[in-house]
Amino acid sequence: MTPPGRDWNEATLSEDTAVEFLERLGYQFVAPEALDAERESLREVVLPERLRTALKKLNPWLSADNLHKAVRAITSVQAASLAEASENVYTTLNFGMSLIQDLGDGSKSHTVRFFDFDQADSNEFIVTRQFRVAGPKKEIRPDLVVLGNGIPLAVIECKSPTLGDKWIDEAVSQLLRYQGAGSEYREQGAPRLFETTQVLIGSCGQKAIYGTVGTPKRFWSEWKVPYPLAREQLAKELGRQPSAQDVVLYGLLKPSNLLDVMRNFTVFERQGGTTLRIVPRYPQFVAVNKAMNRVHTAKKPQARGGVVWHTQGSGKSLSMLWLALKLRRDPSLGNPTIVVVTDRTDLDDQISGTFSRCGFPNPDRATSVRNLRELLSGASGRTVTTTVQKFQEATAMDEGSGRGRAEHPTLTEASNVFVLVDEAHRTQYKGLAANMRKALPNACFFGFSGTPIDKNDRST
Repeated sequence: MTPPGRDWNEATLSEDTAVEFLERLGYQFVAPEALDAERESLREVVLPERLRTALKKLNPWLSADNLHKAVRAITSVQAASLAEASENVYTTLNFGMSLIQDLGDGSKSHTVRFFDFDQADSNEFIVTRQFRVAGPKKEIRPDLVVLGNGIPLAVIECKSPTLGDKWIDEAVSQLLRYQGAGSEYREQGAPRLFETTQVLIGSCGQKAIYGTVGTPKRFWSEWKVPYPLAREQLAKELGRQPSAQDVVLYGLLKPSNLLDVMRNFTVFERQGGTTLRIVPRYPQFVAVNKAMNRVHTAKKPQARGGVVWHTQGSGKSLSMLWLALKLRRDPSLGNPTIVVVTDRTDLDDQISGTFSRCGFPNPDRATSVRNLRELLSGASGRTVTTTVQKFQEATAMDEGSGRGRAEHPTLTEASNVFVLVDEAHRTQYKGLAANMRKALPNACFFGFSGTPIDKNDRST
């Protein structure tokens, strides 16, 4: 049934089909009237009882008082701007929050989980349409809202395909207005809905684009693959060719993918006094997950690595960061050491700066040959950035002795060492690569290159 006042094409060709597809992915549709009854007012965007139920399921030890504190951490966010609120809530949802409670062994700090990131089925995912939210001056009514454990996670704006190319501008403008973004839309939206939102999607059925909170119009883009399926596999499941809307919904809102984007593919970067929330392009998401799959499925240790090819300016540093995040969080890898290698000091500065801005734990920059040896010979769990020349310099002279060294020393024989090599086409030939492999004989190597790869002999 077409909602009152809605364009027939918009509702039937985009909104209805999106709801049906999300139900196929495991979402439960709940009518907006039912969700209105679960909220004390339209200013409330989180469904409190659903959140309490999820928290008690994931954290059965929670006392009533601490349960109340956990709910308030999401429903009563203190921040000076939507960007600040978005980052604060993201940190809480991703890393949990610490609360003091006595579980029989004295009062100690325990971490509260808001999602089970490892088992998507352990969370509740629902979708609703025309979800009304009262803002400072106006009420907004997004076409579709996706909620996980009672928390809004995605907002979808559907447009009629009869608008031609104008649908993109209309969809993005409406989502920016809903956020109250910039002076143009000040006090015209309901920013609270977007404090918890991870993904924004605009669609007209046959075409679709996505962004995140605060994404300017020029940076919205398409999601072109339904990973981990190929288009042909999705077509077989659907019994028809998948539309662009099907692909973006599968790629970004399939529950396991949405949780993956939340946990491992979202960063906040400071640029010129502004905080930018960044989510991946589809090639980054696919490449990182394929790399992780190879780590776990390679038939022999030497086959775990590979080459990731990026076009220039397409976010190679972020792909390296996201791969490092997934490697570090994987419990089966035993707190790995991650080594990021570049061949120029300015690139080393860029990579190190990216890791630091994104809050990556413990990025240690090797300041000298001796320092690099100390960092790699020590305990596991470090993230080390270095230029490849430091491996070269170590072969020239045994420091302090004045005697030439015949070969590079082995620094660690650990197998949970992962080397991410930037601009691999320039560094992974001749002596430099040999030195690195002698220093780290059991490491896994991933090369990242912005230069076309020789497909004939795969020399890179």
